[in-house]
Order: sequence, then structure tokens, then C-alpha cells
Amino acid sequence: MTTALRQPRLLPVPAVALWSYQKVRTPSLRIGPDGIYHEGTENRDEEGQLWPQVRGSQTGAPQYAVMNPLKQRQAMKRLLCQVGMGPATRTEYGVLWVLPRPTGSPEDPEYDWDQGVTTTEPPVCRFHARVSAYQCPRLRTRGHVAVFVREAELVAVEGTYYPPPSIGVRPIKTALPIDSPDTRLMVADRLVRRLRATTPVDLTDRILARGALPCTRRTPAKSR
Repeated sequence: MTTALRQPRLLPVPAVALWSYQKVRTPSLRIGPDGIYHEGTENRDEEGQLWPQVRGSQTGAPQYAVMNPLKQRQAMKRLLCQVGMGPATRTEYGVLWVLPRPTGSPEDPEYDWDQGVTTTEPPVCRFHARVSAYQCPRLRTRGHVAVFVREAELVAVEGTYYPPPSIGVRPIKTALPIDSPDTRLMVADRLVRRLRATTPVDLTDRILARGALPCTRRTPAKSR
């Protein structure tokens, strides 16, 4: 469901946003029998996928249109809110997502929820959902679609693919199935989930916002 939102009073910077004093860096790579690697400390996830390094402090100006690849990986893998990095809202209808509204053009067709919609956008909690819809440049200018999602399978990895030297092809930006052996020749920068079985959400609904707490707020321990 697409809605127009007023600017929230408080605008925390989304945790997945890269800051101007941060740089995404990939050291010089080598190709070995098990894929690409670089000398020194490597950043690999639990599946052995190589990721770039993020250097610098979270200072300067937030780059809302650019995601920190390591924060994006963490949020997508663990289904964390992209703004607060706490648990995303989960109900009987699924996990809450806010996505850019498609233009309906051949390059950006309407979402086909029956086939599934792929996205690199992490989910959100209901407290930060309006912030996400307003802060993200694409969501603010194009409008948004908010949905609860019951099926959100990890299906692909986006990044820079380095073909073997024998192929004679330059590195290319692409997406590969997450279980493809070719991911060993990729420096990843985003995880991709396919969203299915959705229920539309109106972010201006007062019932949805009622009692919503920041996802980073700890629940008080129950007394014995």
C-alpha cells in the first residue's frame, strides 16, 4: 500500500547507511584453487563468502543512498531492522518490509508477489518504518510499498565477480545464486531475499503505531 508520510520529528540515521568518512575497500586480490582471496585479514562470513572491508569512522554526512555492505549483510541475514539494527517487527502475518514503489515501466515493472519480489533492502521494525520511508531517497521520491512477509528466502549474493584469468573477462557487477560455486570468485556487497506471501500495511495506521517501541530497546527482565 502506498501512502504519503509527514516528516517524523526524530530522524535517526539508518544503521545500514554508509557515512562520508567511511570507505568500502577491497585489497588486491589473488585467485587460488578455492577462489579469490587477499593477503592479510579477510572478511568472510560463515559460509566462506568474501566481503569488502569498511574503513573509517561513522562521522561526516550519512550517505542515505549507499548501504554499508557489512551492516546490510548483518541485517539481511538476521532479519534486523535496517534503521535500529534490533529485531524487525514480526507478527502472525510475517516480517515487516518497506520497499520502493515501482514505476510500472518495463525497466521497473509492478511487483509480482505470486512469483516473488527480490530485494536487497533489509526489513524494519514498526517504530522505525516511517523513518525508513522518509529517509531513504528512493522511498521518499517514488513512494513506498509496505508489507508483512511470511516467506523471505535468501536467494542470491550481489557483488563483483572475478572470472578466471583463462576466460579473459574483466570483473563485472552482478548477482549470483547464493548456492552457486561461482560465488567463490565474488567479492559480495549485498545479500538478496525473495519475498512471497505478503499482506499490505498502511504505515499511517494508528493501530500499527500504537505501543511501538524502538527495536533497540531492551525488554525488561521478568521478575521471578
